[in-house]
Amino acid sequence: MRKSCAILLVTYIFLFLAGQKDAGAQSLRKYENLLNVEDQRRALEYLADEMTEGRASGTEGKRLAERYLVEQFRAIGLKPWNWTYTQSFLYDDSIAVRNVIGFLPAAQPSDEYIVIGAHYDHLGRLGHTVYPGADANASGVTALLSLARMFAAMKADGVGPRKNLIFVAFDGKELNMAGSRRFVRDLPIPREKITAMINMDMLGTDLVPPHGNREYLFALGEKTLPATYQGYLSYLCHRTLYKLDLDQTFYGSRNFAKMMYETSDQQPFAKAGIPAILFTSAFHQHTLKKTDTPAIIDYPLLRKRTLVIFNFINRLCAEN
Repeated sequence: MRKSCAILLVTYIFLFLAGQKDAGAQSLRKYENLLNVEDQRRALEYLADEMTEGRASGTEGKRLAERYLVEQFRAIGLKPWNWTYTQSFLYDDSIAVRNVIGFLPAAQPSDEYIVIGAHYDHLGRLGHTVYPGADANASGVTALLSLARMFAAMKADGVGPRKNLIFVAFDGKELNMAGSRRFVRDLPIPREKITAMINMDMLGTDLVPPHGNREYLFALGEKTLPATYQGYLSYLCHRTLYKLDLDQTFYGSRNFAKMMYETSDQQPFAKAGIPAILFTSAFHQHTLKKTDTPAIIDYPLLRKRTLVIFNFINRLCAEN
């Protein structure tokens, strides 16, 4: 009898928690509906357009992308970070590197922060060849803008976020992660107040599915987060609304996963002891090539991945 009661109690608790999650998801539907494929297509095509010439750090094409991002952050309603939207410095005493940073205060006073980032620089022009960098990483920056827009709408309604959000378009990723390294080095807030860093680097294709399912998402670094956060990504990806094949091993290779994790902008955060996750759709036959154009982007899948990340960040905001 006692055993039966215990089983019933455990079952009730599980169903209750699942119901709470579903109720929370329902309340987010309004903000999810703000994200549409055409908005993401326009942002990505601007960033990967010929006029930005591949967005190499220090070039006029990259500055066009920078100005576009500042305008977008301002229009969305993000506040300047430390009085300005840009963080500027010289790399190797010669190349101007400029992170674009926007700040969204929590709906209620909080001393905790989440950093959400994606690098916007790329290879630029080599000789007569332009490398557009549509997937690497106009796709991640497009997701960054979408997330900022959804959370800003929540803030306008007074329902969230429950932690301060810092949105960063990093420059200098192709210069040994110069932008993210400088951002971490010059943090104006205590590192222990940053509860998580979310990085998005290549999110736009369905070209290298890990298990045959072309609707997939790689997430590396979940185990750097506190245990209370772990497992929620799997829950989200199994929801009927998304149904993404989640891979956290990077094709089952520990060495490959380590290499991928150490070569993008979450690494300086992780090295500083800040929990950090990388979301990606991985390398493919167009990566770092002139064929990395908007034509290879799967926009409905980019939208779906962005929504999963939005829900995940909202979950991170809910924990104290």
